[in-house]
Amino acid sequence: MSLTMSIRSRRAPAESRAIAGSNRSGMTLIEVIVAIMLMTGAMLSMGAFIARYANVSGTMQRRIEANELVADRLEEVKGALLYSAIEAVYVKTESSITGHPGLTRQTLVTHTGGAAPSLYDYKTITVIVNGPGLKTPSKKTTVISIF
Repeated sequence: MSLTMSIRSRRAPAESRAIAGSNRSGMTLIEVIVAIMLMTGAMLSMGAFIARYANVSGTMQRRIEANELVADRLEEVKGALLYSAIEAVYVKTESSITGHPGLTRQTLVTHTGGAAPSLYDYKTITVIVNGPGLKTPSKKTTVISIF
């Protein structure tokens, strides 16, 4: 009887620890569900961030492309050899630009002065690029005088 008593007394503290939870080797179902919920929330928020980033990145790429087209045209007009031919050569609307599908470019020239009594003679060049993916058109203006 003393042998049986000693075996029970040795088991009793181990069984009480397992019940109390101090000596467990795994996670409970509740802990697993909470961990999955936290991971799901983190993944969904990262997915939303990536979607917004991709949208903004695409929009900014289109805006950069439009600004480059505007700057290219302004530099082309600034380098014109004949001041008097700027209107004839550059005033136009391009509905299709090679390598830039969907974008349209409009070049406007306003001539100020130039008549005999006038002291001023300059041209205001405005270039506007518009197309899908641009919330507002890309527009820049410069002034060129006769040299």
